[in-house]
Amino acid sequence: MKHKEVPNKYEFFASFFLPNGMLDWFDIVRIEEETNDGTKKFDGFFSTILHIYLDERDNREGETLGLVPNGFTEPTTIKDYPIRDRKVILHVRRRRYKDADGRSIILNHYPLKSDGTELSVEFGVFLKDDPR
Repeated sequence: MKHKEVPNKYEFFASFFLPNGMLDWFDIVRIEEETNDGTKKFDGFFSTILHIYLDERDNREGETLGLVPNGFTEPTTIKDYPIRDRKVILHVRRRRYKDADGRSIILNHYPLKSDGTELSVEFGVFLKDDPR
């Protein structure tokens, strides 16, 4: 059995339920559970909806780039694997920075969504490979 040191037990546990590598780039800032009234298309199957809110970590490589944090982008909504009869929606905010000229920039581009969908990459591959 592989043993791994875990600085945060909750992050270790959450890593089993979130897309691969998500906690390398983002912090969980809030989790909400919403009772599903079943009125949304294709949502009637799920009794509740789990909303997981994630903010990008400050992953700058030192201050040599001269970038200053400048808030977050509007959240991107990503549908992920259901967890225990709960539809899962990730709300991901990317970190913005200002450069020395005052322009707003985003540093990294992560593979968060499957091309042309609102699904996480892993969930999109899973559904694409489904032989139905």
